[in-house]
Amino acid sequence: MGIDVYLLRTRGVAPVSAADRETALLQTSVAQASSGDVALIVVCAPGTDPHAARLRKALPTALGITASRIAWIEAEADGGLALPAAAVTYLALGAEMAHALGEQLSTMQQRSAVIAVAGAPRACLANGQTRRILWQALKPIARHLRHSTA
Repeated sequence: MGIDVYLLRTRGVAPVSAADRETALLQTSVAQASSGDVALIVVCAPGTDPHAARLRKALPTALGITASRIAWIEAEADGGLALPAAAVTYLALGAEMAHALGEQLSTMQQRSAVIAVAGAPRACLANGQTRRILWQALKPIARHLRHSTA
């Protein structure tokens, strides 16, 4: 069972389906976001956690990009988040940060971006199993970055 979308005909204009319009809009937003230097925006809790510093150092190597292409945004003390710049990939470290990021991004940005959620840095780097869970969250981002640069 499908949904058929019917559009009014206009003279001199080729018919365009709703799916084609949505795909064109998505490609435009992805092209605009990828034209910048930032490949990934990481949203994390405020503070200087040694685990977060370790993750900041390891993340560029794990994803195969330079550290300058990763923008780190820390939440404010009340848990709020400044409006992040448009990007194609986002990583939220912690459930609270995912919620704050979701509040700031429009529905269209959420649909067109690759968004991954992982645990807080302390929890992500605790042992081998949690590091594997972190890597599973990073895989879609790494895959997207690899294909967007190719």
